[in-house]
Order: sequence, then C-alpha cells, then structure tokens
Amino acid sequence: MRPVVAESQALYRRLADVLEKRDWERLGEVDQAIRAHLQRLAGLGEPDAELLGAKRRLQQLHGRARVACAEECERLRRLLLTHLEYAEGRSAYMQVDLMQGGR
Repeated sequence: MRPVVAESQALYRRLADVLEKRDWERLGEVDQAIRAHLQRLAGLGEPDAELLGAKRRLQQLHGRARVACAEECERLRRLLLTHLEYAEGRSAYMQVDLMQGGR
C-alpha cells in the first residue's frame, strides 16, 4: 500500500471517529488535514484505482460529516431560539420596571 493511500485511510478513520463521538471541535482540525491531503494529491497526477477508491470513500464520509454538522448547527439554532423566546430574566426585568415605574 502506498503511503498516500494509507494517509487517506488514516484521515477516514479520524473523521469517522469525530462523527461517532460527535466531537465538533475536532472536526475543524480533521477538515484542515483533509484539505492539505487533497492538495497534495492534486500534485501527484492521475490517481491509481487504490488511491481513487480511498479518496472516494473519504469524500463520501466527508459528505456525511457535512450533513451531521448541519444537523448539529440546526439543533443549536433551535436551542438558542428557545432560550431567546423564554428569556425569563428579561421578562422579570420588564415586569419589575413596569411595577416600579421604570426606575
């Protein structure tokens, strides 16, 4: 196995681990490593079947990672909106201010 194929497979495992653990902080680190790897691949010329297969598997997993990340972003957006909707502290300040005449 060529080192570049082994590197593709190692990146696949790292990304799979990030997804399994939902470790969104590490996602950026792995994403940068994938970018650097793909840039190196671009300079190697035409990939052989083994490298092409490893690259496609990584690309498919990366697509699933983007979907999972988008879902997590949406979950957090909804959570934050809920906190804004039920801003109990803000409501309490407004009630107290109204009762005290804005003091």
